[in-house]
Amino acid sequence: MATTVPALDGIYELDRTHSTVQFAVRHLGVSTFRASFGEIHARLTIHDGAAELDARAVVESVSIVEPPDFREHVVRGQDFFAADDHPLITFRSTSVVFDEQETAIVAGELTIRGLSHAVTARGTFTPPTEDPFGRTRLGLALAATIDRKQWGMDWQTPLPNGGDALGWEVEISAQLELTRISR
Repeated sequence: MATTVPALDGIYELDRTHSTVQFAVRHLGVSTFRASFGEIHARLTIHDGAAELDARAVVESVSIVEPPDFREHVVRGQDFFAADDHPLITFRSTSVVFDEQETAIVAGELTIRGLSHAVTARGTFTPPTEDPFGRTRLGLALAATIDRKQWGMDWQTPLPNGGDALGWEVEISAQLELTRISR
């Protein structure tokens, strides 16, 4: 948990209403397919200059709704999330660094389908500020690119004129607004 953090001590819980976690992947070589998770949880703990971020997303809450057979294939199918066997995607930080330029680098273990791999997300950090209701909030905007094959999501079909139907690289982005719940 090697980290560098300004004086921000406290425990911060995710404001789920004002936060988004999504993924994006190239589709048929002509567009980028995006989806988000509706049920996400995160906690940022900062104590004596060290920080730790733990987060999870419920696979069933993915924004893919129609058509139902496509949703079933992506959410429950063994080619992708296999939610019946692996209902959660989790992230646990091993290093959190915020600097004076409001840059954030968060490294940790991302677990999808029961497989864990190291991932480093980079982005920005918005220092704590008081909201109109007397609560203290901070923000994190993070992004990372993963190779879905590392997590056992290796479905693919060739396109008639060459290339792959679905990109191997998946962009994960998180816009997190967190509220201090204790010091």
